[in-house]
Order: sequence, then C-alpha cells, then structure tokens
Amino acid sequence: MEKAKKIKLGLCLGSGGAKGLAHVGAIKAFEEEGLKFDLVAGTSIGSIVGALYAKGYSSDDMLSLLQEVSFADAQFTIAMALGMVSLTDIISKFIGGAHFEDLKIPFRAVAVDAERGKEVIFSKGDLAIALASSSAIPPFRPIEHEGKILVDGAYLNYVPADVVKDMGADFVLSINLGEGKDTNQGIKSILDDTFPENKIPYANRSWQCYEYSNYVLHPQLSQYSTSSLKNLDEIYKIGYDCAKSQIKDILNAIKN
Repeated sequence: MEKAKKIKLGLCLGSGGAKGLAHVGAIKAFEEEGLKFDLVAGTSIGSIVGALYAKGYSSDDMLSLLQEVSFADAQFTIAMALGMVSLTDIISKFIGGAHFEDLKIPFRAVAVDAERGKEVIFSKGDLAIALASSSAIPPFRPIEHEGKILVDGAYLNYVPADVVKDMGADFVLSINLGEGKDTNQGIKSILDDTFPENKIPYANRSWQCYEYSNYVLHPQLSQYSTSSLKNLDEIYKIGYDCAKSQIKDILNAIKN
C-alpha cells in the first residue's frame, strides 16, 4: 500500500505592531496540541514572530524576547525617530547574525519597494535586514538595501497567505490581527503621510488572506492599537484563547 503523502502545513502571520503578541499566544496553544508547521511567512511583526518560529524558538522564548524590547520608553521612541536607534540593530539583538539558510524550516518575509510600489519577498540572505525591511513603519526609517528603499510589507500585503501558498503549503492557517477583511486602509493613510509622493497604489489585497487560507484565526483586538505596548500580556492571552477555543476545528480542517 502506498504511504499517504504528508500534508505541508503553512503558517501565515499578519501585521499588527504590538498586537503581534497575539501571534505568540496562538503559537503557545498550537504547541500544547503538538501542532507544528512546515512553512511560515509573515509581514511586519508577523515576520519577526515567524522568523523566531522558523529559528526554533518556543512561544515562551518569543514572549520573553519581545517583552525585553522597551518600545514603550519615551526616550527610546525619540531616539528611533531621530535615527539614533536602527531597527536592524534592534532586531539583530534577538535574532543574532542569522541568515535564512540557518533556519530550521522555510521562511519568507514581505516588504515593499517604496519607489516602485512593488512587493519584495525575502527568502535568503541576512535575516535582520529582511525583518527590518518588513517592519519599517514610522517611527522607524525605511531600509535601503540593494538599491531599493524598503518599507513595511503591510502597505501591500497585510496577511500574506498567498506567499505561504506559493511556498508549497497544502494547508494554510493565517492569523489576521486587523479589523476585518479591509485591513489595509489604516496602513495606507500612514504611508500617505510619510511619503506624499509615494508610488504604492492602495490595493485592498486583504481578501487574499481568505482566498488563499484554509483557516483564518481572527483574534478580537479592536480595543487595542498597533502601539498598545502596555497591554502586551492581555494581547498575548487573547491570541492564546482564540487559538485554544478553535483548536479542534483547526485540527479537523487539517484532517479533512
């Protein structure tokens, strides 16, 4: 009898700033059920959590690392705005000098070429540069890399389920931290304020999250913002509870 083909499980982690701690909470719930993913991709904070997952970090390790970064400190925020603190340097502190080739499972990070208005998908090279590019939203400055000016991937692809699908996933589980299917508009307004002459068209591609996902988790985080840095424990728990309450449905969806 021919052995059944193993299903490749893909995890897609969306943008959301401080709300990204919900990703970590959800991963905690997955760990408790022994649910492991073979592929992962993310945008902005989703790329950071995704890289840590691909590197082999547990949810507890992720939580400790992300809580150590004191973004809530006023002096730190001012230093970021003045360019005295580099996002690449911050990320390097907890990702080390890792490259994509060092990761335990395939990973992709999504950024945007601000001058050309094109999506950029990182799949190799320096991990810190990829994550910084994917997360470059004010007060962080754009990342200049290989002749491109790169900004937060959420400007074009808030929840990059299509990227996970293209990686070869048979089943894509996405976590959407936005307010519904139209999650790009708030990001677009920030872009317009930052780059008045930008060439990035507003494209409501958040529908792709639902088009390319087999299952979408949508933690209810409407009371929080991307800068709710004093509520990280609450956000983590909401992500955990959301995944835990639906874990049986997720496992059944994978089986079917």
